[in-house]
Amino acid sequence: MSRAFSWLSFLALWAFAASMGLLEAAVVVYLRALGRGAGTELAQVQELLRTLDTRLLLIERQREVVTIVMLLVPAFLFSERWAYRVLAFVLLFGVWDVTYYAFLRRMIGWPNSWTTLDVLFLIPSPWIAPVVCPLLIAGTMVVFAGVYLVLARTRAIKSPHLGAWIGMAVGAALVLFSFLYGKDAYVSATDQLPRFGWAWFLGGYALLLIACGVILIQLYREPKARFF
Repeated sequence: MSRAFSWLSFLALWAFAASMGLLEAAVVVYLRALGRGAGTELAQVQELLRTLDTRLLLIERQREVVTIVMLLVPAFLFSERWAYRVLAFVLLFGVWDVTYYAFLRRMIGWPNSWTTLDVLFLIPSPWIAPVVCPLLIAGTMVVFAGVYLVLARTRAIKSPHLGAWIGMAVGAALVLFSFLYGKDAYVSATDQLPRFGWAWFLGGYALLLIACGVILIQLYREPKARFF
């Protein structure tokens, strides 16, 4: 039986995602050099949301879709097993997001703090949150997918318990709601930042952590098998 992926291909995922993180960070640096990013934190968010006209919004959404496709391609080539492909995509997305913020911090000193607001995504509408939120999610994705793939090399993969699937789905929905909720408040705000939905985010993130932990424990307890 094949182990379905090699250590070299596993490390290649990290290199590819980190390279994409550097590339996207460089693009943001260029945009800020051309005039974006000036003013207060609230002004920066409002500038982005208000200046994206229909044409620019379409272009940016296309770029976001293509970015996901770029992550899907190496994930698909990573293994012949669909479970490994999904995990590879999760790992790629997490590493890409973490390195994106790390490179931005190194290049221009942004974000200024863990609570600095950022526009994360524009599909189907703007996702807005403090940068600590996507970093927590991305970091969890990296740890979960990375540990799962390492353990799966010596264990037979079984579908997680139904409760873990439900917890992950509900947790993801709550986190997404916290990102999308109150978007209009940021546009109409004058001098004070609207409150972020921390309760929604923390509740959803807690469910995601529990679900990920249950899945990893279940896999760890599987008897080891020898693969040839």
